[in-house]
Amino acid sequence: MSHDADHLADRYRSGSAWARNAVLVAGAVVVAAAIGWFVWAIWLHSHPKVGSSMDSWELQGPNAVKVTADVHIYDAAAHPSCTVLAYAEDHSTVGFQTFTPISGRQTITIKTERAATSVDWRGCTANGQKDPQ
Repeated sequence: MSHDADHLADRYRSGSAWARNAVLVAGAVVVAAAIGWFVWAIWLHSHPKVGSSMDSWELQGPNAVKVTADVHIYDAAAHPSCTVLAYAEDHSTVGFQTFTPISGRQTITIKTERAATSVDWRGCTANGQKDPQ
């Protein structure tokens, strides 16, 4: 029987302790990097440099739309800008404006080519913040 046991031990020899430890360390590094990226992504998206929302819009005749928006600037040094578009009944763009906001509620008047039937608040971006908020 010892011959069979020796034969099995030679055939199914376990790896060296060094190789096992190297795999464990590499796995721990990959897991730590994934956790670090996840925490960074959560922090980045929960702390925008500027945030905004459109409160209302009102047609001001056939060539203008008045938009009321609420903008919160958390980092003024990031030079925020906001974009709003106006669309006609046929869904074509009839006016747009990109502007530098102030923090708080503000009213913007957009000149249009013809009567607008809807307004799209694209949101605000800032240096280092590509996703509109």
